[in-house]
Amino acid sequence: MKKFYCIFTLLLMCICGCGTGNQRLSGKVTFSDDGSPLTVGMVCFENAENGELGRGEIQSDGTYVVGFESDKNGIPKGTYKVFISNAIQEKGFDTKTGMPVAEQLIDPKYSSAYASGLTFTADSKTKTFNITVERPPIK
Repeated sequence: MKKFYCIFTLLLMCICGCGTGNQRLSGKVTFSDDGSPLTVGMVCFENAENGELGRGEIQSDGTYVVGFESDKNGIPKGTYKVFISNAIQEKGFDTKTGMPVAEQLIDPKYSSAYASGLTFTADSKTKTFNITVERPPIK
């Protein structure tokens, strides 16, 4: 009889999805000046307590879905500092050095968990986190 209860409990956990406790989270990254989407980069969620990192690749329409252990599996409940990495666009090659030339698409402050000013608290209610970013300052 004990064996039956163990199998039943395991089956129930699989059906209910109680395995990870992660919250599915998605959103869209857009520019503040015209509402157009940021089309490249990675949205990163750094857990404020333990430093673990969840991430979601930004798609061509500006949307992303966050994952921790694997792509798109959500994030555990907690508070996160949010930043965006690799929001760059190649602009060709420097003829003198032969090195690629890249352009930063967003204000550099968004590349740091501590400077971005973006935070998110994962709970069971919030499933979407849209982000508005500014373009880099004009030099």
